[in-house]
Amino acid sequence: MKKKVLVVDDSSFARRMISDWVSADPAYELVGQATNGEEGLDMAVNLKPDLITLDVEMPKMDGLAALKQIMAKAPCHVIMVSSVTTEGADTTIRALEAGAFDFVTKPGGSNSLRITEKKDELLEKLKSARFAKLGGSTRSPVAAVAAPAASNRVVLVASSTGGPRALVSLFSAFPVGFDARILIVQHMPVGFTASLAKRLDSVGPVRVREAGQSDKVGPGEALLAPGGHHMVVERGGTIALHDGPTRNGCRPAADELFESAVKVYGSNCMGVILTGMGHDGREGALALKAAGCTVFGESESSCAIYGMPKSAKDAGAVDAEYPVEEMAAAICAHLARRAARAS
Repeated sequence: MKKKVLVVDDSSFARRMISDWVSADPAYELVGQATNGEEGLDMAVNLKPDLITLDVEMPKMDGLAALKQIMAKAPCHVIMVSSVTTEGADTTIRALEAGAFDFVTKPGGSNSLRITEKKDELLEKLKSARFAKLGGSTRSPVAAVAAPAASNRVVLVASSTGGPRALVSLFSAFPVGFDARILIVQHMPVGFTASLAKRLDSVGPVRVREAGQSDKVGPGEALLAPGGHHMVVERGGTIALHDGPTRNGCRPAADELFESAVKVYGSNCMGVILTGMGHDGREGALALKAAGCTVFGESESSCAIYGMPKSAKDAGAVDAEYPVEEMAAAICAHLARRAARAS
């Protein structure tokens, strides 16, 4: 059965291009086009589309405001279409947290011919959304108890589709006094990870920033791999960024981080694989297991896409699974047990 698609975009050129791509694909039925958020909301309520592409920056009602109304009145999978600006990135991060499935960028601005470069990416994300569960976990995060003397532990986190929302849930549940170190890979393009780091920094006690070349992560801090760069750990815990070939189709890739970190930190690492499509993190999780580390995966019940955690689980690399709202408590409990055994 064809999936019904609504295209909402302020740019006539972008609206026409996206509509043409959707109409040419036999998997979809284009049910409407809207020029602003108010019109898009009305059409979403009346037409009940399965999928919406939603411009971030529009007059009358912007994409974020429209998204919140759509998710309340006519919930469906929404792909945000964002310009690569600081304001656009901040709004996109809030949209992902509010329930958007994913996003694509408008290179060169709304009316640039370069939007044609995004055809394959947009169609691939629409395809992924067709088979994804609608919405993530809506339960409140479970409060966690700080693990004592965990500053020598390093928590490695991997996430992709649905990840920003999952990461906000995770970081909002870490307790005051949490002093492990955290390194994160979230699959995201250049220009958006700084906004995500800023958002994560604002929701809990762990200090979060986008990683820079030669950075070091301290106790109670988290570094997020910047979009477009692999993040690896070198001798002494120094962070190195590089733009080498993609791995698993990703840059940054979690496998790059996990495999490098375990060489430096050994069994002091633990891995956490959250929602996401594909299998990035699987090989890194196997390397962690081989070094005697523990790996947790997000359970299917809270994943937007149960791909990355399932792949690692099927490979025998996951020790336990938890809904994302319980993950911080599980991490702290594990670190506390490790600390108790060491004392």
